[in-house]
Amino acid sequence: MPSHVRVCAVVVSHNGAQYLPQTLTALAGQTRPADLYVGVDTGSTDNSLSLLRSGLPAGAVIAAVPAKSGFGAAVQAGLNELAAPVSPGGTVDWLWLLHDDSAPAPEALEELLLAVERAPSVTIAGAKQVDWDNQRLLVDVGVSISRWAERLTLIDADELDQGQYNARSDVFAVNSAGMLVRRDVWDALGGFDPALPGTGDDVDLCWRNRLAGHRVVVVPAAKVRHAGRRPNTAASAGASRRAEIFLRLKHAPLWQVPFLALGAVLGGFGRLILGMLAKDPGYAFGSLVASIGAVLRPLDLYRSRRAAAATRTRPRSAVRALRTRRREVREHRRSLFEADPAHVDAEDPLSPAQAAGTATRPGMSRDSGSLEPSGDSNNDFAALAAPSRAWVGAGAVAAMLVLLAASLIGLHRFIGAPALAGGSLLPLSGNLGEIWDNASSWWIDLGSGYPGHGDPFDYVLWLLGAAGLGNTNTAVVTLVLTAMPLAGLSAWFAAGALTRHRGLRFWAAVFWGGAPALQVALGEGRLGALIAHILLPLLVLAMLRAVGTAPRSLNDQPLRSGTPVQRTGQESSWAAAGAAGLLLAIVTASAPILFVLAALAVLVVSLRVGRRARTLWWSLVPAAALLLPMVVSTLERPRALAADPGVPLGFDPAALWQQLLGFPLAFDLSGGLPLLGFLPAGPWPLVLALVIGGPVLLLSVAALFAGPRTGLARLAWILSLSALVLSWLSAFIATGAAPDSLVTPFPGPLVSAAVFLQLCAALLAGNTLLNGRATPERAAAGRSLRAGRPVAVLLGVLLALGPAAGLALWSVPLATDSTTAEGTNGVHGAQPLVAPAAERTLPATAADRGASDERTRTLLLRTDANDDVTAALMRGGGTTMDSMSAIYAARTITGAVNAEEIAADDDATADVRRAVAIITAGTGVDPRAELARLGVGYVVLQQSDTSAELLAGKMDSVPGLAPVGQTGSGWLWRVVGQLDEQGTEMLSEDTARVRIMAEDGSVESVVQSGHTGVLASIPAGAEGRTLVLAERADPGWQATLNGVTLAATADGWAQAWTLPADGGNLEIGYDTVWEPWLGALQVLVIALTVLLALPTRSRSGAVRLPGRQLPRRSEPVGVADGGSADAGSASAAAGAATAPGEPSKTAAVPGAAGSESDGEAGARTDRVNASGKSGATEGQRR
Repeated sequence: MPSHVRVCAVVVSHNGAQYLPQTLTALAGQTRPADLYVGVDTGSTDNSLSLLRSGLPAGAVIAAVPAKSGFGAAVQAGLNELAAPVSPGGTVDWLWLLHDDSAPAPEALEELLLAVERAPSVTIAGAKQVDWDNQRLLVDVGVSISRWAERLTLIDADELDQGQYNARSDVFAVNSAGMLVRRDVWDALGGFDPALPGTGDDVDLCWRNRLAGHRVVVVPAAKVRHAGRRPNTAASAGASRRAEIFLRLKHAPLWQVPFLALGAVLGGFGRLILGMLAKDPGYAFGSLVASIGAVLRPLDLYRSRRAAAATRTRPRSAVRALRTRRREVREHRRSLFEADPAHVDAEDPLSPAQAAGTATRPGMSRDSGSLEPSGDSNNDFAALAAPSRAWVGAGAVAAMLVLLAASLIGLHRFIGAPALAGGSLLPLSGNLGEIWDNASSWWIDLGSGYPGHGDPFDYVLWLLGAAGLGNTNTAVVTLVLTAMPLAGLSAWFAAGALTRHRGLRFWAAVFWGGAPALQVALGEGRLGALIAHILLPLLVLAMLRAVGTAPRSLNDQPLRSGTPVQRTGQESSWAAAGAAGLLLAIVTASAPILFVLAALAVLVVSLRVGRRARTLWWSLVPAAALLLPMVVSTLERPRALAADPGVPLGFDPAALWQQLLGFPLAFDLSGGLPLLGFLPAGPWPLVLALVIGGPVLLLSVAALFAGPRTGLARLAWILSLSALVLSWLSAFIATGAAPDSLVTPFPGPLVSAAVFLQLCAALLAGNTLLNGRATPERAAAGRSLRAGRPVAVLLGVLLALGPAAGLALWSVPLATDSTTAEGTNGVHGAQPLVAPAAERTLPATAADRGASDERTRTLLLRTDANDDVTAALMRGGGTTMDSMSAIYAARTITGAVNAEEIAADDDATADVRRAVAIITAGTGVDPRAELARLGVGYVVLQQSDTSAELLAGKMDSVPGLAPVGQTGSGWLWRVVGQLDEQGTEMLSEDTARVRIMAEDGSVESVVQSGHTGVLASIPAGAEGRTLVLAERADPGWQATLNGVTLAATADGWAQAWTLPADGGNLEIGYDTVWEPWLGALQVLVIALTVLLALPTRSRSGAVRLPGRQLPRRSEPVGVADGGSADAGSASAAAGAATAPGEPSKTAAVPGAAGSESDGEAGARTDRVNASGKSGATEGQRR
């Protein structure tokens, strides 16, 4: 040992005023004081800098550096400010590094110096780290790493210091808090690596020190109190992940670096999946971003590797023995995971009463001990098997039976129908692949085609068809027949979040299943509005669960008289947010205008409940991702975003006061009612509307002023009125054109949303009335409002009268074909437009030709009561529901909002009109030129009345049309070819979607085609040929011949290319720059949301997050932010979870956690127990 040792103590602070006084006091109280003192502040916003100036001895060097400076840069800046002292011969300088939250024990420095005196080969020595608040708790006794450079301490959760590590000496690394490092080694190694400004810098320094031939030891006799767990970017989980990967790449052989970088990125995706399964998107995305960010620093990595190589004197394998083996890592991780109380039941945390040990088991009533399901919890299954006076599910079954009976009576004609059509509804494609193509394609296959992405609703139709095992139209028929009971069941489950009274839940189910908005959707074939109506209650329930407002089990909120009111939700739920995201994606795809209301709801709820609503924002992400391609396609015509799925259908919207009562369409106040023609003249429709919607409206208003949950009722009313405002505004936006008018968004979905929100408030008021408690104050004062049995019976009769009357006056007239004089169902003013239909609109001959390789089209003609002829250019077996497009429907609408007009026809539409005029005129003009450009192979005239028969007679004489005869779909004509040499008309061989035209304009040959793209082999021919595609010309169309791009041209309105004389492999497709990126984004978002929504409730299914910070055992478990427990409950919970003899407080937790390798990060699942212990990773303690 040299004759003289000089120690320079360096204290670095950053917003550490809470800890700095104790640290400086401890520094001044050392039995062997330091010789020199340096204080460095890194841009603190508190008074840390002034504390350094006043707390360090006179003559200390004080420096200030920017806030973004790392620990190593701060130390180096302080040393640069220190004047070089005169060093007598044999003096050795040492640096003692301290954080602002690391208070050394009085003998700490003395013990460190004794250790380095005994072993001159030791150039870095570290102290035993103990908890700042409780010195019996260990933080670390030296640091190790795994094979993959993961920082480890191998200290168990809440492990007490009993001297078990006092024999430990040589370690891989030591914590920088309290680190003693020889000054000449520090200078030779270049100090801490600037590329590691926070987490990992101490491990890297010790790593390089060992490879330089020196030793690193920990001195257990030297103790440092270390807080460590403080919120700062440098110590975040993402920073730990970046440091881990950077160290892995820095110290690996050069040939391994590319493979390790790729593995790190793949590991990031593995952690992304793991984090979503564990319901922690913040960790999931943070790990992925950190993994990618760590490998995108090639210059920093190069400089760091070069600096490390310059000081390395020993092989990399020299440190291998000091690394922690895989087996130890796995055992340690399992120990920490089993000590984590958060995973005992990740999605059903203990209520405050349960934490205090006073609650009954989940699903059990506090006063009776009986199980009683709420309809929104997995505890229902336990309750259904438990003995009780009456099965709680009986109300749901009864409501479904009532609604199913009404539905089958009113819609009996649909039973056994192959498909349904009418109003806005069309049959679906019989092939799931075709539905998917229509949903995902960026080219709209309607008429002569149009650029744009398919409607998001097509994905919903695909799911519906998949649920029907591929029988798409059967699935639609089944859905229509069961829509009422499904809606009722949905409302029954949602009502369980607001009341436990079975009568109220039964009423809510029947009311919602027979709501006028649903009846209108059924009558007019508005499939999107129907699906949205069914799923809205489940969506609201999921959102309530996401923010912790809905009870997870019945004992979360007692609603009986005399029981104290508690907050219903314990904490927000990411799983519920994922479920809400999937439901909202389906709902907004079915009714896009509801996305605006959903976004507004999330914003309002976030302002109302604060941090608990952070989970709710994820519910918007899947819907936004699903709508994004549509948004990109409608930048020029955004009005299409508000359009309803299906055929544009005109309607007469109800006044706002009628919509407030639940009626989306206007009804005649003085009109008659079906089955009630014997009544004298009067406003009977108005009376019926008040009977149906009045009770809900009155109860929902009462909920604003009475009851323990008036805040929730007011929130429901705010959103309900917002929905009505949106409904009023949407009436000014034209989204499509019907034959006689412009069409605006159907108000049904917004009315459904407004009425259901009122229903929620009404349930709260009804619950209060039946519980006899209007406000907590009145209940405390003993002024009970408990309704007696007569009042309850009267309330029940009044509530039941509306749904009963609405269902009866809807179903019976439909069953008996009894309507009002105006031809409407007088209950809601809607005409029953849907009827059974064939699965294909077109005759089999035309449909088969349309589905063949030629992909010919069919011109469909119809006549109306005024003898006007309408036409539609159809593909395949006819236009289907999944081929309909809001973009295509809105393409002809121009002008400002509320001043729209129909634009003039483009050339393709003009060709259709010209062909129809020629065919229907019967003047002998040949329409084959126009039909050939359109790719028409058949013409169909649908049967209607005598005017259609007269028109059919004239069409028989049209040149080029060969009558086939009358079919089930109408009269059929085949487009024939020109006269041959004998003067006989030949069958057309030159009509197809894709044709090769000779230089003289004749058809050289037709080309086989797919649904949208083309992949075929073509023969060689003469020069000057043109390849014509019967689709509107667009830059997105690309064609290649033998891999060589063809020059695009145009044949009128049709897309065409100049074709060389060579033959070969022809490929045509429609490409857009958005397709791969948005498609990948949609897949990623939906997949992550599915992972987020998957339940992980069982202990065996709990998910371990590598590197995730865990709660302390001494922290109360299961109480949400702002908690609903009182002080006594919280104290009981904390006391019950604290070790005997230990104070109940929140403190830092030592330990290490994480995966041994990225490749195993997403694949390993461990078990947990209920020990109440917890742990945290070292990377978050710096």
